[in-house]
Amino acid sequence: MADGMLGYGTTVRIGRGATPTWTPLALLGDIEMPDEQADEVDVTHMQSPGRRKQFIAGLLDSGELSIPMNYIPGSASDTLCKAIKTSGEQVLVEITLPVPSGETAVPEVFSGFLKGYARTAPINDKMAATATFRLSEAVEP
Repeated sequence: MADGMLGYGTTVRIGRGATPTWTPLALLGDIEMPDEQADEVDVTHMQSPGRRKQFIAGLLDSGELSIPMNYIPGSASDTLCKAIKTSGEQVLVEITLPVPSGETAVPEVFSGFLKGYARTAPINDKMAATATFRLSEAVEP
């Protein structure tokens, strides 16, 4: 058996409202999972050992999540992205990665707003869109 897996089959759903209504985003491309980063807090002082700067971990920044898709004007994904971009509302973004056969997939859920919705219409290639979410917290599914 090979040691590795394809991301083929990954799904993304958007949840809106207090009791979320979930809508899948369709025709997804390659997804890079969020990379949370800890801020660095400088705690250097006049007696820092060895004349070295000292740091401690600060708050976590959940970062951004960009979701590339095939763009179809007026599709459910297009309509949803336009609506949540216009509203500025906080939504849930659920990402479910494929798992080995026999295992149960556990989605990762984040809260954030749609920061950008870029669309392209090239002459001789597929139309594409990228929805970029600014994440503010991880949510237990």
